[in-house]
Amino acid sequence: MSCSPWPRQTEPVQSFRYKAANPDGQIVEGLLKAADRDSAARQLLAQGRTPLHIGDDAGERTNSPPARRDRPTRSAGRAAIDHFTLELSTLLRAGLPLGQALDTLIELADSEEMTDLASRVNREVRAGNSLSEALEKTHPAFAGFYCNMVRAGESSGALDLALARLAEFRGNQHALRQTLMSALLYPAILLVLALVAVAVLLAFVVPQFTQMFADAGRELPLLTRIVAATGELVTRWWWLGLLLFAGASWWLRRDWRTQAGRLRWDARLLRLPLAGDLVRKLATARFSRTLATLLENGVNLVPGLEIARQVAGNSIIAQRLGTATRRVREGAALATALSESEALPTLAQQLVRLGEKTGNLGPMLGQVADIYERDVQTALKRLLTLAEPVIIVTIALMITVIILSVVLMILESNDLAF
Repeated sequence: MSCSPWPRQTEPVQSFRYKAANPDGQIVEGLLKAADRDSAARQLLAQGRTPLHIGDDAGERTNSPPARRDRPTRSAGRAAIDHFTLELSTLLRAGLPLGQALDTLIELADSEEMTDLASRVNREVRAGNSLSEALEKTHPAFAGFYCNMVRAGESSGALDLALARLAEFRGNQHALRQTLMSALLYPAILLVLALVAVAVLLAFVVPQFTQMFADAGRELPLLTRIVAATGELVTRWWWLGLLLFAGASWWLRRDWRTQAGRLRWDARLLRLPLAGDLVRKLATARFSRTLATLLENGVNLVPGLEIARQVAGNSIIAQRLGTATRRVREGAALATALSESEALPTLAQQLVRLGEKTGNLGPMLGQVADIYERDVQTALKRLLTLAEPVIIVTIALMITVIILSVVLMILESNDLAF
């Protein structure tokens, strides 16, 4: 009889303490055994319960709630608001009343930031305000679009659905931002490293050779003199360059914050050959996604247009959308108003017109957002595909000029030796 030299490996079983919502909305607590948290969550879902919190048994045995760990208190950021929206939507869809859902959210919060945000909203709701009013008083990020979505959900009796759509919308926006940032990261790193390499060559390598050549009493070649002067400028006046850069950044930031300055820079940005098209498509995607979400949640068209145009991201396009909004308020069709104002690309106008004719404006705007979000990613990849070789070739030419200046100097020194 043969037997395996290794004992059979069995998956370790752990104890987990959980809080879950029954189908009737009642919160229950208990202890179950599972291989991991995912298995524990699947067990609860199989029992018809909605998992709210699953923690290690050992970690839960303490006199103070686990959510109250010592963390620095700070103003709620985007991540905390996204988490708050998703968690509150989940609790409301599990059948909990709003007050109980907020209490549970405070208890389950895993950061001081989240606890503070949920507590302030809860206090306003307990004081008799609606959730939309409480959010508006709690944090500036809840103003405008967010509160109008919640208000529409309250008036239609579908607050949980409104929050779920909000969570999905914010998730899509976050994913688009992450895509843009990831695409820009590699060229930025490449450019910085290349500039550092050139600066090191100019500041430390070239001066060593020029000093040796100067000691021999010979005049440097013209190219070497130019490179050496550039290196001296870098080593002696780098602080002046930093001051000029800081001053220019301060002036641009200050000018950008004024309405006239923002209009000037946004107009210039739209006129750029490749970047202008990218900005236009990104503004179209953001406007369409926001308006689609508002309309599907019950917000009327004109208030929805007023909110959606504010998130376009480009003041020139937002101004044109404002003109279109006024035309809609006067009785014009949305597609006609967009065409007259030239706020959106032709394809977007045609799809909006089709959505109005078929009575599916909200879903059609969602399709427009999908199209232009894909176009933004494609255009950005194309732009960066062109930018990377340009950066590489430019830096290679600079390094070639520096090396050539050193080679010319070495050749001159060899002639001097003979």
